[in-house]
Amino acid sequence: MTEPLVTLQNLEKRYGHSMAIHDVSLQLYPGEAVALVGMSGGGKSTIMRLIAGLEKPTGGRLTYQDPAPVMRVMYQDDRLLPWLTVQDNVGFGQHGQWVTDLLAAVGLSEAAEQYPAQLSGGQRQRLALARALLAKPQLLLLDEPLGALDALTRRKMQDLIMRICAERHLSSLLITHDVQEAARMADWIIVVKDGTNVYQTAGAKGQEAATVAKVGEDVLRVILDEQVRA
Repeated sequence: MTEPLVTLQNLEKRYGHSMAIHDVSLQLYPGEAVALVGMSGGGKSTIMRLIAGLEKPTGGRLTYQDPAPVMRVMYQDDRLLPWLTVQDNVGFGQHGQWVTDLLAAVGLSEAAEQYPAQLSGGQRQRLALARALLAKPQLLLLDEPLGALDALTRRKMQDLIMRICAERHLSSLLITHDVQEAARMADWIIVVKDGTNVYQTAGAKGQEAATVAKVGEDVLRVILDEQVRA
């Protein structure tokens, strides 16, 4: 039986007297794509920060596969270094074959000597993805990385992320407010509300557009119903 990369059991995070998340339980398996959706402030980003080790839980258990998986985070803000070229933003001074391969994988080979200010929004996010892949991670943590892109560029970036994850057998955890994006990119979708996971359903990754739309609409109804009952 395949061992999960990450397991959360009744996880809790407090900030003083404020409860950010509570009773969160989920598992992330190798090669699996999971999406967290829900209203703003529901605890999605806190869950991701805990998994990434950027925060420490105040209750429950957070365990990793042994050895612990290599993880990298990709944010909506590309966090590029404007004084470095494209290839130096990826390799931080390394100019080996791996950096060259990464630039080719994200379609930026011809822009290797350019600077971030010369790139479009989609190119900047492709560069951020290449940089996240430098350490050969097993788990990509995607914190709304496509939220600022136009619809066409966003669709292309979805395709790129899914292709690279499939080729490299990467797991991914996606935070998004776009339920259609979650349905299209995820094997599993988890609705997070008031700091806990309230609903889980299969995504529609790799399926036809009509199926993706149906899954997205069903998830949206769950989110809105939970919001109304709140």
